[in-house]
Amino acid sequence: MFKMKYLLIVLCLLAFVVPVFAQDATQEATAAAMTEEYTVNLASSPWGDIMVGPTGMTLYTFDHDALDTSNCSGRCATAWPPLVVDSAAALTADESIPGDWGTITRDDKTIQVTYNGQPLYYWFKDAKPGDVNGEAVGNSWWVVKPATIAISRSDANGTFLVGPKGMTLYMFTNDTPGVSNCTDKCLANWPALTVADDEAPVVVGDNVHGTVSTITRDDGTYQVTYNGWPLYYFAKDAKRGDVTGEGVGEKWYTVAPETVVVAAGSGDLGSYLVAGMGGKTLYTFKNDTADATTSACTGDCATAWPPFTVAANTKLVGGEGASGKLGTITRDDGSLQVTYNGWPLYYYSKDAKAGDTTGQGLGEKWYVAAS
Repeated sequence: MFKMKYLLIVLCLLAFVVPVFAQDATQEATAAAMTEEYTVNLASSPWGDIMVGPTGMTLYTFDHDALDTSNCSGRCATAWPPLVVDSAAALTADESIPGDWGTITRDDKTIQVTYNGQPLYYWFKDAKPGDVNGEAVGNSWWVVKPATIAISRSDANGTFLVGPKGMTLYMFTNDTPGVSNCTDKCLANWPALTVADDEAPVVVGDNVHGTVSTITRDDGTYQVTYNGWPLYYFAKDAKRGDVTGEGVGEKWYTVAPETVVVAAGSGDLGSYLVAGMGGKTLYTFKNDTADATTSACTGDCATAWPPFTVAANTKLVGGEGASGKLGTITRDDGSLQVTYNGWPLYYYSKDAKAGDTTGQGLGEKWYVAAS
């Protein structure tokens, strides 16, 4: 338990290396001038439309929160100030944003806004509307998109896809890519995820890779597909976070996002693996041994080269071109490190953003993970 709390503190404080000063009068005046219509609004960004607060500042979610529960407090909440309202009745949101709005009461009795059960925050290093400097910090903080398909996470079930209101999505093994074989009574138990028409944009959430499309059902509705597989809800899932349809009849399963995807390298680098969450480059360590059950990188090494880890029960999925074998090993701290063709995978701490490969060839021991 101590180690888990320590991990949460470290993730919250990543990049929090300078004191927080009060905004100067100019920034306050700018913020006041930028007041939006609602508590939560939409603004354009490199990732498409994202959610912003009443002064236009970018909003984020934290991987290590639970549904309707914030695990960011103390110094974490100084770095990541919660979006708060005076009361639940005071919460308003742009009506074009699908999903459910709510509030939770924090330990300090302030009322924090939630979207589909996920608490919302600002990032203290965002200085003005339009800044998105908190994206992927600690590989745990993400901008919020009003998505048709998004990623949910839990300690019990790892990562899985959910619909616009945060309800779990499933695939049916009797289907084939591009074809639904669930009709009539089946469809009553497993309602299809649909959009208004085949021209309606299917918006994918942050870190959802793969191919998203639609098929036309026999009744003329347009069902959303992921990597060709039609997507469904389960009628007996009563609330967000429920996965009661998992394994029903040994034919229905939650849908996992891609754990690793392939990036096209330049020059002599060739194609290599990046993390599905955040897109940062993954590396292998020459001192490791393929198919070993332990990692040779611990202590200070693991600080410089953080292991690529996943929650228990996460389904490991390789994106297009990542055809090698994915697995995990258990590290000394109990975390599960992902392996590819038996080799443990790592990030490099000095890679600042997706696309960086500054760890390539270091010490003639570290190399991007070839796909």
